[in-house]
Amino acid sequence: MADASRNLYLRGIMLSAAGMALLSPDALMIRLVQDAGVWDVIFYRNLFMGVSLGVYVVARYRRKLVATMRQAGWWMVVSMVLLSASNIAFVGAITHTTVANTLVILATLPFISAVFGWLLIRERLAGRTWAAILVSMGGIVLIFADSLGNGGSLGNAYALGTAFAHGLNLVVLRKVAPLDMTPALALSGFGAALMALPFAAPATIGAHDLGILVILGFGIVPIALALYLSGTRYITAAEVGLFALVETVLGPIWVWIGIGEVPAPITFVGGAIVIVAIVVNAVLAMRQSSRASEASS
Repeated sequence: MADASRNLYLRGIMLSAAGMALLSPDALMIRLVQDAGVWDVIFYRNLFMGVSLGVYVVARYRRKLVATMRQAGWWMVVSMVLLSASNIAFVGAITHTTVANTLVILATLPFISAVFGWLLIRERLAGRTWAAILVSMGGIVLIFADSLGNGGSLGNAYALGTAFAHGLNLVVLRKVAPLDMTPALALSGFGAALMALPFAAPATIGAHDLGILVILGFGIVPIALALYLSGTRYITAAEVGLFALVETVLGPIWVWIGIGEVPAPITFVGGAIVIVAIVVNAVLAMRQSSRASEASS
């Protein structure tokens, strides 16, 4: 890769890393919700995200918004459906199996993205990235080893469906790169809220819980996901998927800081393994690009 390619790669990893780092307090914020049910949280979190990003894309593109969306064609709709489906499937996972089972299954996301990327758009991965994926998955298993249980087969299937939908969406975004797919993310918020509405009781939510969801839905979630998914314009779907594990690693630390729930020591070991694997993969990629640039000059 030349200098320009190296800079684009760096931009991709910075966008995806920043997005997941910003999203990492999400679990803590949801834990601070006192009375709202799961479906109420999903409804408001997605509705507020849809409104927030909807206002952004309308203000940015104005009369060009429809034309911008048409550039992506049906892929815009496919991305919206996959994002909405992954969100709802995640709720099904955490309500039908253990959280540990859910997060360990979701750690397969980079692997799923890599397979879909190769099958659908012939996106090949370097050996270092495959190694980073496998090592990171091992780190996630370590983090939740003590909490893993039988769970429920339905919940485990929901978790796997979440990983498949999200992984496939990353490949869709790579296929249409460098188009801006933020409108699809906005529409997915409305879609997920609509699917959650029959199971929610939004009129009963209290001011405390609503305030937390406003912060999440209008601030943290839309900005974080927009940054994270923007990384697909510059790096492979599998590498973007790797950065999704950053939230899994940092989430328990935020819970520890926020409400004093001390993680098990193995959590820090597993987290360190994941972070090191991701950083080493990025550093090796940057060095490889530097050598390629020097050889071509």
